[in-house]
Amino acid sequence: MEELKGKRILVVEDNVTNMAVFATTLKRLGALVIQDAWNSGTVDMLKKRLPIDLIILDLMLRRDASGYDLFDALQQDPELKDIPVVAVSSLDPETEIPKAQERGMAGFISKPININKFPQQLAQVLAGEKVWVTSR
Repeated sequence: MEELKGKRILVVEDNVTNMAVFATTLKRLGALVIQDAWNSGTVDMLKKRLPIDLIILDLMLRRDASGYDLFDALQQDPELKDIPVVAVSSLDPETEIPKAQERGMAGFISKPININKFPQQLAQVLAGEKVWVTSR
């Protein structure tokens, strides 16, 4: 999929299996994947790795942190606030999609992801579309 080739994508995901699936899938398509499994110093790390084309963000993170907390921190930074962020979560999409939309996220994809559709969903976000996926 050419739309992901060469794209710099940050994946913030604390589940090792999910991180491996996301990273492997994206790398096979030619994306450069930056992994953050610990959610510690993410904003500073991200600023050192700019430019970033897309952020994939789990909503339940380590250290009692929420993906929304990290998203809010990104929104406070002029260098980071325009990077599209897609929440990827196992939380109830009927509750979380409205929250993600209200905050201004670029999308929400329910876990478990559909590995065949996931790259196209991300390509849509990179093309400026919003993506709201409630089921596999």
